[in-house]
Amino acid sequence: MSEKRAEALLVTPLPPMETGLATYALRVIGNTESFVEWTVAYPSGSDPESLPVNVKSLPIEDMEEGSVPDAKIFQIGNSPHCFPVVQALYKFGGTVLFHEIVLHHMLRHCYLENNRLEDYRRELTFSFGPAAESVEKDLSNKKITVSDFDRKQKRYPLIGRILHSSHSAVCLNSFAASILKKSYTEGRIITIGHPLSKIDELEIPIKPYPLCFGMVGTNHPGRNLDKLIEAIELLRNDIPDSGMVLIGSGYPEGLPEWVTRTGRLSEKEYQGWIRTLDYVFDVRHPTCGETSGSLLEAMRAGISSIVTATGSFNNIPSDAVIRVLPDNIVQGIRSAVLLLEERPDLRKNLSKKAASYAEDTGSDERLVRDWKKVLQLAENPPIENFTAENSISLSPAWHEPPEGFKRDMNTIPVTWKFSGSAKLEGPECSSGALVTVWGEGTVGSIDLGNEPSVICIDGRVLRFSGNGWVSNVFWK
Repeated sequence: MSEKRAEALLVTPLPPMETGLATYALRVIGNTESFVEWTVAYPSGSDPESLPVNVKSLPIEDMEEGSVPDAKIFQIGNSPHCFPVVQALYKFGGTVLFHEIVLHHMLRHCYLENNRLEDYRRELTFSFGPAAESVEKDLSNKKITVSDFDRKQKRYPLIGRILHSSHSAVCLNSFAASILKKSYTEGRIITIGHPLSKIDELEIPIKPYPLCFGMVGTNHPGRNLDKLIEAIELLRNDIPDSGMVLIGSGYPEGLPEWVTRTGRLSEKEYQGWIRTLDYVFDVRHPTCGETSGSLLEAMRAGISSIVTATGSFNNIPSDAVIRVLPDNIVQGIRSAVLLLEERPDLRKNLSKKAASYAEDTGSDERLVRDWKKVLQLAENPPIENFTAENSISLSPAWHEPPEGFKRDMNTIPVTWKFSGSAKLEGPECSSGALVTVWGEGTVGSIDLGNEPSVICIDGRVLRFSGNGWVSNVFWK
């Protein structure tokens, strides 16, 4: 008799949406169907026909508590395609799979695009408390360049409410996990590998240059294309018959004549163009905490890889890539390439180690091992019936103060302040609450301390007296 499959919900973009999360979802589902009975909730623009046969699916807006599996996993990255996924997380709660840990670009763009300025400001207040107004002001300078604006947003990740709405997290690299580890209790955050595409067939074009430098994946300001072009221009003085190939979408027109842009490609064309490269560069900085799937694809193909010494790139084995300092990208690239051109033995070993590392982290076997751990995390929240609905968990930074309380923006974190007598009433189904509180007075019959502490109270009505501050309420 076959073992019963676990039931789980994956909330995610799907093809043809132009985001790596869509193809990532299909890889995961295709390799885990034997032990997971998936239901997929997808945003508008997704095609559920892209899913394997017999996988259940529904639009995100049709999700209802009780009609979907208890184990809920939300795929989130810094792309507008993920905005509906974030909104669903806020409502239902669950496990977050972080593709990036800077989400400000996506949230700001989508709130403002939908004329929801006040909701954007509430996100800022939730994450930054008393500093929210200055953060908004810092981002309101319309005279700065696109690159500078990108850097500013990366200083303010804007993930506070997402952390608050999730009971556990999955990261694709240990750098991201190290940044988030204090936001979850022990054992509630794990790191997994990054599955890569199956290579069924290749369509390798003729090399456009005798020596091909390249960048792979969608372009964006943080990838420092201008510095890469400057570095290749210097290298062409040393290697005149070299040129650059930009594999993917989003690259501007008007580039030097020794640059080839492929545009968006089919999978077999994408894999083929990667294999025309002699060197690949991924010099993104500052980081969003992301794992570069496009770099891993190039490494798997054995392409000599040069990256910035930043974020998750510092977690790649030192014998598999050459790292350059973020503040010296141009000269760093030139020196690295000339070194490898003079040392074919070093370059060969680098390529071999890169391929070995990428094949391991992107293998189907690793995916299966990792996703059994993800399912275990999602199936076992730290508290029964966890959801992120407003009636269950209350945050003074996000929710309006109940009667008898005032919001205090001068505390860290933001709090509700009470003076005299005040009460909080929970939902009808609640049997008590975990309340984070401090001050001089009592909650129920328990004396408050000078430092914040979590107090467990029975009953659906919490009665406060004296003077104090409440930073969180979680109804049981």
